[in-house]
Amino acid sequence: MALIREINVKYQFRESQCELAEKTLLRPEDAAKVFDYLKYETKEVFIVANLTTQRAINCVEVVATGCINSISMRPSEVLRTAVILNMPGIILVHNHPSGDPTPSTSDLNFTHKVIECAKVLNIEVIDHVIIGLNRFTSLRQTQPELF
Repeated sequence: MALIREINVKYQFRESQCELAEKTLLRPEDAAKVFDYLKYETKEVFIVANLTTQRAINCVEVVATGCINSISMRPSEVLRTAVILNMPGIILVHNHPSGDPTPSTSDLNFTHKVIECAKVLNIEVIDHVIIGLNRFTSLRQTQPELF
């Protein structure tokens, strides 16, 4: 007998008091404010905010948690929820526990990979915001050639 794995996805609506629900992220400052709490994390945390066409948050997913200065994931893990929910845009957010939000070479390379994969799926990567201690970096602003 063979073992077959089966996935059942159920998408449903429910009322929630979540403070993130339907917040609009029009500027990098908006995303930095919403995810400012990440500055207190002692490990890297990578989050995807899945957005509607009006850039309102539909849902937020913690894709991965790493260690103090690195994190490991694949572009497919970043994009999976946007594909399942048919979301037109996403904002990538992660923190640097060191407090310095300067993007690393790995940050830039991974962002490029995600953007290229998202283009194939017609999903817009609106920004990648890195949260540091009391400041942030928007890759759309500092690295516009990526987008």
